[in-house]
Amino acid sequence: MIVAWTGHRPDLFRHPNVAQAAVDRAAQTFAAQASDAVSFVVGGQRGVDTWAMQSAINYAIPFRVILPFAMAEFTSDWLEPDRSVLTSLLRHADAVGIAGGFSERNRGLVAEAQLLVAVWTGTRGGGTSETIDLARQVGTPVREILFEASQRASTATGRGI
Repeated sequence: MIVAWTGHRPDLFRHPNVAQAAVDRAAQTFAAQASDAVSFVVGGQRGVDTWAMQSAINYAIPFRVILPFAMAEFTSDWLEPDRSVLTSLLRHADAVGIAGGFSERNRGLVAEAQLLVAVWTGTRGGGTSETIDLARQVGTPVREILFEASQRASTATGRGI
């Protein structure tokens, strides 16, 4: 089973550590239930994507990454510690692709997925809601794991959601 992940960056969750733990529990469940028959595909973003990659490594789940742009462009406004984490995680990926844009990356996730896991707050308007909508349009099952939003989520717009 190919499981794609989508979700918010840490600052949009009221309790990001709780959301991170939920990603880890879900990954552990996939590893236990599907064993060698599960792989992950993620978009490389901070938050849910990073947590899914970390869990994949912890539970020996193979994973692929679809970045929206080349690493330097994609992470140009990131803090160095976040960029270093992604660089380290990418070393463990089975493959890393470049989609050529955020929407193209989201379409790529959905195209590969047999299941989309969305860990989010229900805050619409960004890449997470776009990816969920794309999955529903093509009939890919979506498993939503909802959490309370932070104060930042109420003012976030565009790609930051």
